[in-house]
Amino acid sequence: MLGQANVIAGYIAQYQDLSEDSINFLLQQQQLGSGGRVLMLDGDAVVTFDSNNGIMQGKLMPTRIALDALRGNNNTEEGEDASGELLINAAVPITKGRGIAGVICYQASGAEITQYVSRVKGMMAMMAILVIVFIGVVSFIMSGIITEPIRSLTKQLETMTGENTGAKLEVNTGGEIATLADSFNKMTEKIQTQESKRQEFVANASHELKTPLSSIKLIADSLLNAPNADRATVEEFLTDMNVQVDRLTRIVNKLLTLTKMDSLSSSQMEFSVMNLSEVCANIVKALRPLAEQKNITLDFFADGAVYSKIEKDRLWEAIYNILDNSIKYTPVGGSVSMDVSRENGNAIITVEDSGIGIAPEEVYKIFDRFYRVDKARARETGGTGLGLSIALTAVELHGGNIQVESEEGKGSKFIIIIPITFK
Repeated sequence: MLGQANVIAGYIAQYQDLSEDSINFLLQQQQLGSGGRVLMLDGDAVVTFDSNNGIMQGKLMPTRIALDALRGNNNTEEGEDASGELLINAAVPITKGRGIAGVICYQASGAEITQYVSRVKGMMAMMAILVIVFIGVVSFIMSGIITEPIRSLTKQLETMTGENTGAKLEVNTGGEIATLADSFNKMTEKIQTQESKRQEFVANASHELKTPLSSIKLIADSLLNAPNADRATVEEFLTDMNVQVDRLTRIVNKLLTLTKMDSLSSSQMEFSVMNLSEVCANIVKALRPLAEQKNITLDFFADGAVYSKIEKDRLWEAIYNILDNSIKYTPVGGSVSMDVSRENGNAIITVEDSGIGIAPEEVYKIFDRFYRVDKARARETGGTGLGLSIALTAVELHGGNIQVESEEGKGSKFIIIIPITFK
């Protein structure tokens, strides 16, 4: 509207004293919008031309935008006509030379704009409704797609009771749900493995405890059934009973040790800096009488002092058990050696023997609780099958590990690796 008003003002400024017919012809050329009305005001804001049959001609029109146009400014405003419809007014100055000769006021009905805005609002409302419905449908479908795997998992979990605890979750989708199911299956496998180990441990412990108890019971019954037995016989029975009680005591003590170590963490242990070479030398000294009884050569080598922060009692028992095993399972006249060295920031304690050795398929089992390579010989030597398990647990509490190299009939080598630390 401002553009059309400026064009009209420009034409009028070029010609002086235009007749009404000339002005009306000019307005017809401009193709004004619906209800368009043009008024021309002089410098005193008096209407000199009114395209609406001259109704306002000769009358003063001191409107805000007209007075603002006389000051040289273009301006517009919204108002209402007599029927209350939207009316838009635009006013521009008529400039002749350096002065302002008058004002062109252009009025147009805003009914079309109102109708257009109303149609746009209606379309937007309809679009909003359609979008809401679409989002609702999509959300419903997506929620079903997302929650279906969860519902399936829930149903499977509800059935995983009693004898079905070992079942695996099955998911026919990918993403986070599949990852969750996979993690749950791994956790279930670990639980099942631990439960199997627990049951096996209980069964083995019961069996190991039952054996000496049965022997004690048998000896006691024999004594009761022989009230007139001579002193030598009674002493023999009591000696046998004492041996079984000692064996029972060893098993119980080992079980107590394992139970304590299972619930123990490195943060609960009291570490101190000690010379591992000296610790190992004292272990060799303690077991030398056992080696001498079997005429076994027991050698010890140390690459100087090897200091590290350790929990002496736990590590002592671990190394002691391994060296004790090597001596027990080495035939009379054999040899056992222990070597202490330092390598790549680790303390390396090597125990090597010329004993019976271990079959390749049994090497990975020797650290299992109650497992014995030669059960008959283990019972003869008083073994419980717990020593190596205790040793591995103690070494792992120090952040280390145990490696085994063995050949059946030729001997075994146990390599204990302990990280050297002073923190």
